[in-house]
Amino acid sequence: MRLTLRRAAVVFCAGLAFATAGCTGEPENPYVALCKDPVVVTCEPADGPYSITVDAEAASGDVVGFAGRVQDAVTRTQREVTLYAEDADAVQLDPEVSVRPKWQVTLQPDGTAESVSGVLEAASVPGASGISAGAGWPSAVAATLGDVAPLITALSSTALFADGGSFTVPSLGDRFRLVYVPAYTTMDGVREVISVARDYPDAEVLLEAPAAGPNQPTFYVAHLTPDEATQLAARLSAPEMASASVPGAPLAFVLTSLSEQGTDSLTGTFGNVPG
Repeated sequence: MRLTLRRAAVVFCAGLAFATAGCTGEPENPYVALCKDPVVVTCEPADGPYSITVDAEAASGDVVGFAGRVQDAVTRTQREVTLYAEDADAVQLDPEVSVRPKWQVTLQPDGTAESVSGVLEAASVPGASGISAGAGWPSAVAATLGDVAPLITALSSTALFADGGSFTVPSLGDRFRLVYVPAYTTMDGVREVISVARDYPDAEVLLEAPAAGPNQPTFYVAHLTPDEATQLAARLSAPEMASASVPGAPLAFVLTSLSEQGTDSLTGTFGNVPG
């Protein structure tokens, strides 16, 4: 009896003890092999991960190579995957909030893994944690307010943070964020923002800057009393505060307070420099 090629293939597949991609016509799952890589700690879920935990002690070159292979899989499957490494020194402040990672990168179907090497370089800086890169500013986490300025100085020498970045402190939750843009804000300005956060512990203190277009930042302080807002406006407008920003780009502030009459805002610039 003569078999056609197609019928022979069917007979062959039927005789196998297990299905293969070639027999079933289903594409091979690229994550099966990837999740067995030596740099991997866990894949969640294992058969098609949305996140992959990488060994924090793995060599940088091995992680970069692995990230490139994951990016290929992400492009094939058209589903993003987040790579991250755990931080052994991180403390969980809220049982309902995940402990911050040492670093993390989300790989997109239409993206590349080029940022991984920059993230690893930044994560290797002493005291750095929560390093991430993606849409918007790269970000980092400082252990305390006192660690913010030294961390900014150290990370500014890395490729990832050369043009700026966002810095937070876990214990302060959402009430403190500092986006440092060296083209506009000096370290004097950074230290004053930190000082305000320390002096007004019940306020929300944010130095914000758009990641796209003109990056000139604005300093926001909210949840002040009317008296606090008045006092802080005078403090920030003092002539010596002009050193907070680079020449030609005064750092603006917006101070918000709540009174019986409603919400009030005071605006100005550091050092009262004309805008």
